[in-house]
Amino acid sequence: MIGLIAPYVFGNKVPLLLPESQDIVLDYKGFAPLLLANFNSFAFDFVTRQKVHGQTINLFILEQLPVLPEGAYQRRFGQDVAADMIRREVLHLTYTAHDLEPFALDMGYDGPPFEWDEQDRRHRRARLDALFFHLYGIERDDAAYILDTFPIVRREDEAEFGRYLTKDLVLAYMNAVAAGDFDTVVGV
Repeated sequence: MIGLIAPYVFGNKVPLLLPESQDIVLDYKGFAPLLLANFNSFAFDFVTRQKVHGQTINLFILEQLPVLPEGAYQRRFGQDVAADMIRREVLHLTYTAHDLEPFALDMGYDGPPFEWDEQDRRHRRARLDALFFHLYGIERDDAAYILDTFPIVRREDEAEFGRYLTKDLVLAYMNAVAAGDFDTVVGV
């Protein structure tokens, strides 16, 4: 599944999720990065693959998926709230070109785009996935099992790094996140 935010009109083949609110635009600007990260997490992808048996997600399937509610993002890890950590990582991963400046401004950032750094991106994605495993209440052994169900990621990692680096990073970051450390760059 690919989570995206786009200014287009869609039919029932691309369901839209919007927060329930009086000020939907303001709330959506804050909630969209959380939803985007949720949809692109390994935990969510794993469950989605169990439910979807074609190429589209109709509304009746979407309603069965474990989309985290807004309140789940208020969980604290050390001094930080999950929502703030996720928004920071999504901003760095997304705002890599000037054409995404409106998105960055919606997130309260008015600086230049972030430089594309593949190693930094790999660590940011691993931190996010570790955080989402925690938000879903998934323990380390179960996270390891889930990560093993992504053979293409594993195969590409083993070809490039000689090991399943993505899995190693996510599991290492699960420890860091549990300790409330969302800034350390783990070495594995």
